[in-house]
Amino acid sequence: MMTEMIEAIRAAIADGATPEQKELGAQACRTILAALGAERGKTMAMPGAPQPHPLAGITADQALTLLIARLTPIAEAKEAAVKEAARTKEASAGDPPHPQAAPQIAFVNPSPPLRRAPGAAPVRRRPR
Repeated sequence: MMTEMIEAIRAAIADGATPEQKELGAQACRTILAALGAERGKTMAMPGAPQPHPLAGITADQALTLLIARLTPIAEAKEAAVKEAARTKEASAGDPPHPQAAPQIAFVNPSPPLRRAPGAAPVRRRPR
């Protein structure tokens, strides 16, 4: 592995190196630099590599503790809302029901049609 990286660096600095060889050489340099700067027992950060998730290093017990801490207030709020709804329902059950008023609809009879004399022409009004 190390030999391949050194060969990539040699090819990148040679006369007439292609852009791809230069990119591979630069990546090999970054990898070697990251390896030299790594601390023993810690994860080595590689350039361009995605960062590990912040919760990646926690144990199952720690994860459960976090979940319980997050979900407890939500469950308590939901339980309080259910109790309040039950109290409201019980309080309203003791009240007599309010009678519903029937809607009032006004019926209007149409005016009778006008009768004309037979043979008479309809009266035309002049516009004002």
